[in-house]
Amino acid sequence: MRTSIPPVSRRSFLGLSTLGAAAVAVGAAGCANNSLNAGSAGSAISDKASIVFRNGTIQTMVKEGDTAAALAVSGNKIVYVGEDSGVDEYIDDNTRVIDLDGGMVTPGFMDGHIHAPGNWVTALYEIDLTKGTTIDEYKKAISDFIAKHPDDEAYVGASFMINAFDQEDGTNPGPNKSILDEICSDKPIMLSDVSYHSVWVNSRALELAGIDNDTPNPTGGIITRDANGEATGYLIDSAANMVREVVSVEHTDKELENAIDKYQQAAAKYGITGITNLSAVGASTAQDCRFYTDLEKDGKLNLRMRVLPTITPGMTAKEALKTVKDLKKFDSNMISTGTVKIFSDGVTEGGSAVMLEPYTSAAGKGDNWYGESVWDQQEFSDMVAALDKEGVQIHVHAIGDGAVHNTLDAYERCVKENGERDDRRNTMTHVCAITDEDIQRVADLDIVCALQFLWMYHDSLCDLEIAFVGEDRAMKFYPVKNMLEAGCFISGASDGPVTGYAPLEEIEVAVTRNSPYPEEEDTDMYRWPEQAITAYQALEAYTKNVAFENYMEDKIGTLEVGKLADLTVLDQDILHCDPKKISDTKVLFTVSDGRIVYEG
Repeated sequence: MRTSIPPVSRRSFLGLSTLGAAAVAVGAAGCANNSLNAGSAGSAISDKASIVFRNGTIQTMVKEGDTAAALAVSGNKIVYVGEDSGVDEYIDDNTRVIDLDGGMVTPGFMDGHIHAPGNWVTALYEIDLTKGTTIDEYKKAISDFIAKHPDDEAYVGASFMINAFDQEDGTNPGPNKSILDEICSDKPIMLSDVSYHSVWVNSRALELAGIDNDTPNPTGGIITRDANGEATGYLIDSAANMVREVVSVEHTDKELENAIDKYQQAAAKYGITGITNLSAVGASTAQDCRFYTDLEKDGKLNLRMRVLPTITPGMTAKEALKTVKDLKKFDSNMISTGTVKIFSDGVTEGGSAVMLEPYTSAAGKGDNWYGESVWDQQEFSDMVAALDKEGVQIHVHAIGDGAVHNTLDAYERCVKENGERDDRRNTMTHVCAITDEDIQRVADLDIVCALQFLWMYHDSLCDLEIAFVGEDRAMKFYPVKNMLEAGCFISGASDGPVTGYAPLEEIEVAVTRNSPYPEEEDTDMYRWPEQAITAYQALEAYTKNVAFENYMEDKIGTLEVGKLADLTVLDQDILHCDPKKISDTKVLFTVSDGRIVYEG
């Protein structure tokens, strides 16, 4: 998407409204000008409002402390932001007037890295393991599904927790094919873990993928083996892809449409109006876009999204560029393209994240195991530089500090070879581990970091990370405050369905570095609490900053006259309440493109 205004750099965006002089400042001195800007001075207002919000706090996100008391929407645009008294001019008999009663309006929540439609396909049509936490519970869910679908040719599902396979000695070998073979041996079974980086398969699935005791680990992948060298049925990253290429379940368009509808309902309930979408619900990203385009034509697409295809090892730069260009035809009011995703490494709990220091023995990968990059570094850097040269935004999955370092090396090469460019917004997501030196490089290179705040407290997954990399390293993951103080640009993201995609929960964790859940939040579940950030910084990450990440800052992300009406309405001011009560806040309304799509 090309904006109609000159591109802004990350540094200039931090302190400036994207509409510049065309937007009217909101505040005590600017309210009168703001109301005149929407109509004509000395004449009746031509744009009567379809919706008016009043008697609350309008958190504009233009800059900290910039608030108003009322906001008016006409069609799909904001036409007034200012004092409560000034909004009366926009009201007629057709205006829906909503009394906020002290509540709060923010720009619509956005998610800077999510896989839509999440796990809804699995929940509706596949083996759903999300309600289980033990091996016995998983076995029952698998057996029950197969019994109800005896004629299926293959079985897939998600998502198991690797923690269920913890051993008393502190090791975790992962799941074993023998458990699945006892349930069904003649048809393939493939189950994804909660990270979707690993799969648990039976012997039939291994056979179809051509994986036996002599099969070498593919680049960037691990075929887990027992003490006798036999493949266990637990496959990580590119090894998992070997099975995914031959085991799948086709879903009808109607089924996929239903899953997307369920996902949109859930997202609206959480106040989400925009996403960076990295999921393939169909056969390809192009097929995904077709679904979303059809929804938009019918007026049913409620999520403004940037859709990303994944570029994999073995693709040429020419093929990657063609993939990007072929998606441009889907660009619209609600959909944009022009970004690609690339995996640099795997995940910590699978021992596949690339680290600068070796994993512990509990990881079960042997001595001096650092993880393995998905790409050969030279090929990775060549691909990134080639895409960047053509103006493509690159979004890299980098979890370990080694992967972060390697990605920054590639991004540095982009600047050296392709020159400075104001609209370059290359991105890293996750960034769980990072050195102080690389924090500064992130800031100097103007890299956008899409971070998952729900991961930043001491939960059961943190315990598994501790087992894999040691307590000192695991407890120093996610140095967000240090990153912000260094000048890094951070957007908020969930990585759903890997974890939940509830922005209010994520914002609370950002502020407390503790659990947002009532049964846990009063316990000592802190992870490096000194890295907590302010509520405003967290809200900025889930609104304004994702809009910038997605090249949408001229349209959304702040509440200003002339911008599109993507709004989230809350029952309390989350910037001034007890931090432990942020996740208790109720979403009253979600407004997408001027339409109320959720009313709580």
